[in-house]
Amino acid sequence: MMDEAETQLKDQITDLDLKQKSATEKDSTDFEEEETRSSSTEGPDTPDQCSSPSPGPAMLHSEAPPVPLYTVRFTDNVSKSGDRIEFTINVRKLNTGTISTITREYEDLAFLDHQLITNQTKPGLIFPPLPPPPIVDPSGAESRSRQILGSSNRNILGDSGMWAKNCRELEKYLELVVQHPVLGIDPLLQQFLDNKDPPPRPNKVRKGWLSGVKTKWESRNSSARDRDEWFSKEREWVAAYSTNIKDASDKFNEMIASRSRLIQQVGHLAAALNITVAGNEGANGMYNKLNSGFSSSLESIKCGMENEVGNEETSFGNCLELYTRCINAENAMLMRRTSLIVDADAALKAVEKAKPNREQEARDASDECEDALEKCSSVAKQEIKRFHQQRLADFRSSLISYVEGEVRCSRENYADILKSIEKMKSYPVPKISCSNLDPNHNT
Repeated sequence: MMDEAETQLKDQITDLDLKQKSATEKDSTDFEEEETRSSSTEGPDTPDQCSSPSPGPAMLHSEAPPVPLYTVRFTDNVSKSGDRIEFTINVRKLNTGTISTITREYEDLAFLDHQLITNQTKPGLIFPPLPPPPIVDPSGAESRSRQILGSSNRNILGDSGMWAKNCRELEKYLELVVQHPVLGIDPLLQQFLDNKDPPPRPNKVRKGWLSGVKTKWESRNSSARDRDEWFSKEREWVAAYSTNIKDASDKFNEMIASRSRLIQQVGHLAAALNITVAGNEGANGMYNKLNSGFSSSLESIKCGMENEVGNEETSFGNCLELYTRCINAENAMLMRRTSLIVDADAALKAVEKAKPNREQEARDASDECEDALEKCSSVAKQEIKRFHQQRLADFRSSLISYVEGEVRCSRENYADILKSIEKMKSYPVPKISCSNLDPNHNT
């Protein structure tokens, strides 16, 4: 009996070891498969199969990002003096909890962006994109107003609405910089946020005369074949996604612009209804009261439509515009990596063609290019995974905010319309006999 029990125990232990070994081998195989995936293999954009590349949660394996050193918040305090617009920023230092208030112009943030890009030695980084500058001249405001309200419209949109949008965009830019694992600890950023006065900057950031030639050369390298299938699929995904998100952002902005034009027309109609006719007695008086009541109803409807458009712009519209710029930033990083591939291939060919007395020098140059490409690829893969995690989280948050805002605005608009209908029904309209009407008189 004891021998049989020992034999059964040994068999159970052997089976358990085999199951653990099988599970370990399966986990290792799954991990290797996930490491070979790129954004073009699977993702939440389509449930089962994805004809166009898109990243999914299974492929987004990256280390936890470091805790940011700062949080930034743009206030409503925006001042304008001539062509200068100053934004007020509340900066919280997380390690001490202290809060400071600084004022910065757009040009200060543009110079910070220039410094962060030029002083970094890692070509695999995806730099947060700087939003376009605010409109400060009257001609620009007029052009923007015509673009939104229509070419025949002569109304000029106020600066307060645009400044609020500029504050949101610049705040999101600084948030992305602060939360970046490399840029967030850059001394240039700390100097920018810690000092009361902005760092000194030149009047105009000048580019070298070779910058245009370099850009054209990099654009020619975009057609170069990639060595790594993971990056090759990512490049295909970026090419397709950049076109689609740009188209979606443009169409969403067109929808907002059309609704803004409708709001303007409703406002004009409400103002026209307030124009009274002579006399406040008899039919004229009743006509004026009805028009006044209808005008107030249209004003309430107009306010509801403005709230709805504001929600659409601040939630999903801002997210589409942001990631239209972000996907261009990722494409720029992939272009820099492709340029390193071209340089490495050229250096390898130079080794094959080198003369014996120059072979070692050419080999050293080739090894240096290969090392730079390997380091760039390692950083770029982590940056892409972090970028997709941020992208999915931001789109999820913006869509939830967009839907909740639409539901809230729809309920408020429905309640306002019901109140307006009841108000119009409550007006006592006297009954007038048709035989007593004189076409030449008001009574």
